[in-house]
Amino acid sequence: MHPHIDFLRSQKLLTLACHNENEVWAASVYFGADEGGTIFFISPKDTKHSAMILENPAIAFSCAWFDAGNHKNRKAVQGLGVCRVAQTEDEIARGVALHNKNFPEFANKISVDWIRANEWGSYVWIVQPTFMKYWDDELYGADENAEFTF
Repeated sequence: MHPHIDFLRSQKLLTLACHNENEVWAASVYFGADEGGTIFFISPKDTKHSAMILENPAIAFSCAWFDAGNHKNRKAVQGLGVCRVAQTEDEIARGVALHNKNFPEFANKISVDWIRANEWGSYVWIVQPTFMKYWDDELYGADENAEFTF
């Protein structure tokens, strides 16, 4: 049982925090996560967050959910990891498949071939988590969260 990964896989929007020598930046990205908790997203290399990640691949990330009708029913993952551009065909294919599973409306456009040749310079990016904190009122009650190291 991996409730933190199950929650992560159920979500579609992730906030990344990255930094370089001069500044810190946060960006929201559509994403997919695999059964091991590896996170994949698609983004052009010339965005501010991508440029910063290329300078310094250490990132933080977060995604959250809450029940508007019950303020004590909250779930969130906060984590740390290392981010890089996908290198192999398998990594690219996995990222495209997870993206299109979460966003089927893009499946007719975003493909492995599109990633290789798109005019926006979009790439599949991979976040390998090193640490996650999972906050889940329903599962952990008064303790609220559990921590996981990868």
